[in-house]
Amino acid sequence: MIEKLHIENLGPIGNVDIEFGDLTFVVGPQASGKTLALETLKLAIDNKAIINVLNKNNYLTGKVDNVLNLYYGKGLANMWRPETRIEFDGNPFEKKDLAPNVGMSNPTESVFYIPAQRVTSIMEGAGKSFSSYSTETPFVNRMYGDVMQRFIQNGIDKQPVLFPKSTRLKSQMRRRFNDSIYHGAKVELDESDMQRRIVLRVGESKLPVTGWSAGQREFTPLLLGMYCLTGAPQKILRNQDYSIVIIEEPEMGLHPKAIIDVLLQILELVQGEKGQQGSKHRYQVIVSTHSSLFLDFAWAFNKIKTISDSRIRDNALCELLEIGGDAQMMRMLTGVFDKKIRTCYLGKDNGKVFTSSEDISSLDVWDDNSAVSEWGGMTSFATRATNVLSSNVLNYD
Repeated sequence: MIEKLHIENLGPIGNVDIEFGDLTFVVGPQASGKTLALETLKLAIDNKAIINVLNKNNYLTGKVDNVLNLYYGKGLANMWRPETRIEFDGNPFEKKDLAPNVGMSNPTESVFYIPAQRVTSIMEGAGKSFSSYSTETPFVNRMYGDVMQRFIQNGIDKQPVLFPKSTRLKSQMRRRFNDSIYHGAKVELDESDMQRRIVLRVGESKLPVTGWSAGQREFTPLLLGMYCLTGAPQKILRNQDYSIVIIEEPEMGLHPKAIIDVLLQILELVQGEKGQQGSKHRYQVIVSTHSSLFLDFAWAFNKIKTISDSRIRDNALCELLEIGGDAQMMRMLTGVFDKKIRTCYLGKDNGKVFTSSEDISSLDVWDDNSAVSEWGGMTSFATRATNVLSSNVLNYD
């Protein structure tokens, strides 16, 4: 489990420190460096495996700047300046660490990265291999697209149905995702055009990806990523190799009810799947988000955690997540209060040119620091609306 990431002078990032919990939310406005920071974390941890993938796809990795351009996207190697400093858990990560692999025949990844632009991996229905992407596309997007392509071409258990799938996810989660996102439709693999493509079956109709709702398009590649991480290991991806999961903007296109369901699935990744033999493989999860719902949960979770009566505490959490008295879901959450949830804000406040960070894990609405009290800007409009109403409308009445 990683605990800290420190980045100085990398692209738009001036000075950023992120402290991680079992579940960490990273928030901040667009272009504040959230993606860059999380991509850099993966590069620092998985650099040997990343270079190995690039080598297997016949890219030239003999020069460090080539590796940086191939990783962040063509032309972005210059973000790494002479004064750039990167550390994770106190271990420095330097340019020299991106030298060609020596003596490592098949290094494995530890960080599974689900990027924000994941919908592009299924837009044409057939997926795209790693090398078919432009070198301007970041490594994490290309790698995720490659995983999606293998999913579409190989299926699961040689069956054409991808959702609902009895061998993936708990029955309660399948039911919830059906109710909040798919509404009786099935995600299937279709071969009618002599090429295997992903479609949505609604009754007798088969809809291509372009005909889906925005939420269905955005969620389906996220769902397939969840498939990679749950259940028995597959040839597509050895989930036992991974210990860290990064998910960017899991809320995209989704109604708040569906976001709660996604949150539940994320909690299961943190908890580990519960079976008769106890918890299976669990992950440290990092979520980059623009949704206040995740911070609503973090704030409520940490408040509920302080309740001394375990029965009241557990019931409060079940009520918060709308799981009622479902025994299997309650078992999934057993021990969740032993987990630590942290929140970090990245932004360019007070006219600064470069991004800095603040730990806002307390989410204290009475804090003098607006980054904390307004949850990294998540509640600033609601606060302003309340102030406008109280000083104008209510006084006018």
